[in-house]
Amino acid sequence: MNKPFHDPIDRLLREDAKRSVPDDGFTLRVELALPAPQARRPWLRPALVLGSASVGSAAAWLLAPAGTSLVQGFLDLARLQSQTPSAFAALGMALAMAVTAAVLAADEG
Repeated sequence: MNKPFHDPIDRLLREDAKRSVPDDGFTLRVELALPAPQARRPWLRPALVLGSASVGSAAAWLLAPAGTSLVQGFLDLARLQSQTPSAFAALGMALAMAVTAAVLAADEG
């Protein structure tokens, strides 16, 4: 796309957007007819994130193979032994926490 070709079009569109359109109070009537905004619940989003993190962590813990230790799993991962049942349990728990962190980071943006 050629930049000089779009400059006049862009300028014309911006000038046109600045002009007001007479609506005889239509916009105000529509805004007054809209329902009042619902009250925000600031506690709901953190509760959902914490609840999801708890459910994900509990699922990772409960679905891990029997006899696994989370500490042993992280030690196995540190020794690059990633195919042990304990390492899979540790990876599942870490994944649940990483998803929770991603949700929190996306919420901030």
